Amino acid sequence: MDFALFFNFFSQGAALGLTAAATPGSLQTLLISETLLGGFKRGARITLAPLITDAPIIVAVLLVLQRVPSIVVQILSLAGGVFVLYLAWNLWTQWRKGTSITTEVAASQPIGWKGLWRASIVNWLNPNPYLFWTLVGGPTLIAALNQSVGYGVAFLVGMYSVFIGGMLVIAAVFHQGRRFGPRIVRGLLLISIGILVIFGILLIQRGLS
Repeated sequence: MDFALFFNFFSQGAALGLTAAATPGSLQTLLISETLLGGFKRGARITLAPLITDAPIIVAVLLVLQRVPSIVVQILSLAGGVFVLYLAWNLWTQWRKGTSITTEVAASQPIGWKGLWRASIVNWLNPNPYLFWTLVGGPTLIAALNQSVGYGVAFLVGMYSVFIGGMLVIAAVFHQGRRFGPRIVRGLLLISIGILVIFGILLIQRGLS
C-alpha cells in the first residue's frame, strides 16, 4: 500500500468531514438545541446520527454507481465539482452577511436519546446526504476502492473522524456558552469555504481526466 495515496484519500475525507461539520444545517441545529438544553453529553448523542443513517445510503449509492459505465461516474464527478462550488458560493454569501448557525436553533426541544432518533430521521429525510454521496463522496470512494480497500477505509475514517470530532467541538463550544459560538462557527465556515473550492476544482479535474 502506498502511504502517499493512503494519506491523500484520508486527507480528502478529513477535508469533507470538516466542511460537513462546519456547514449550518438541520443536524447542527439539533446538535446545538440539545447542547443548550442539556449540556455536552446530551448534545454529543446527536453526533452519532450520521453513523446510523449514512451506511445504508453509502451502500445504495455504491451499488448503483458500480454498475454504470465509467463515463457516468465522470459526469457525476463534474456535477459534484459544480455542486461543491455552488455550496462554497452559498457559504460565502452567508459568511459575508454574518449569518450564524445560532440563528437556526429550532424551537423543538427533543429530550434524552429521543434527540438521536429525531436527528436520524432528519438525516434520512434530508436530501443532502444522498446528493453528497451521489455527486461527491461516491465517486471519490469508488476511486479509492478501485485501487485498494484500504484507501476506501482511509477516506471513510478521515471523513467521519473529523466530521464527528468537529460536531463534538461545536457541542463543547455551545456547552460553555452561546456567546462564544458565532465567532468559532464563522471561522470554521471561512475555512470550509476554501476547502470546498479546492475540492470542487479537484472533482472537476477528475471528471475531465
